Amino acid sequence: MHRPTTVHWVAVKRILRYLKATPTHGIVYKPSPLHLTAYADADYAGDPDDRRSTGGYCIFLGDNLISWSSKKQRGVSRSSTEAEYRQLAYTAAALSWYRTLFRELHLPLASPRIWCDNISAISVASNPVYQQRMRHVEVDYHYVREKVTRNELTVGYVSSVDQLADLLTKGLSAARFSFLLSKLPVRGLPVSLRGSDKPVSHMNTDVHSYSNTDT
Repeated sequence: MHRPTTVHWVAVKRILRYLKATPTHGIVYKPSPLHLTAYADADYAGDPDDRRSTGGYCIFLGDNLISWSSKKQRGVSRSSTEAEYRQLAYTAAALSWYRTLFRELHLPLASPRIWCDNISAISVASNPVYQQRMRHVEVDYHYVREKVTRNELTVGYVSSVDQLADLLTKGLSAARFSFLLSKLPVRGLPVSLRGSDKPVSHMNTDVHSYSNTDT
């Protein structure tokens, strides 16, 4: 951002308009089973300047959203499969960190699952036969395959329509954004931690008056 343009300014104003319109929105947490799941997605070569892909993930503990990320990948991917596979590795590393954290809290969790909408990336993560096609990928990205081989992680397919991490990788239409947001535990509730500003005596009088009227 050392040389911002009009395009950047328009994007910033769009972000500010969204924040102004959603001051009461927040994440709702509720009791839920202790099981980690994640959605991982990447926008292949989405940056028009350096052609790097933008990756994102959403991590859930049960039904509760506990972590999310939207970040441009370090290197340029040669295919959409590579971009998605890189993102699977980033997400697997994040899940591994959470499993370690809960293990230290004496709350061991079952093997987590990552939902991905790229069948080829899932095949690369699960099947060593695909290794010949991905030789150019850095060794550390095969971390996810090792986790799958050890049964410490599973990778499942989710349709692009229901890919929640799509929110974090690219600009979306208002309809598409609203649809995906409705699937997250985000609510526009008038939540306040201040409590009531009424004096206690006044509140008691109101209750007494209401009771008399009701009888």
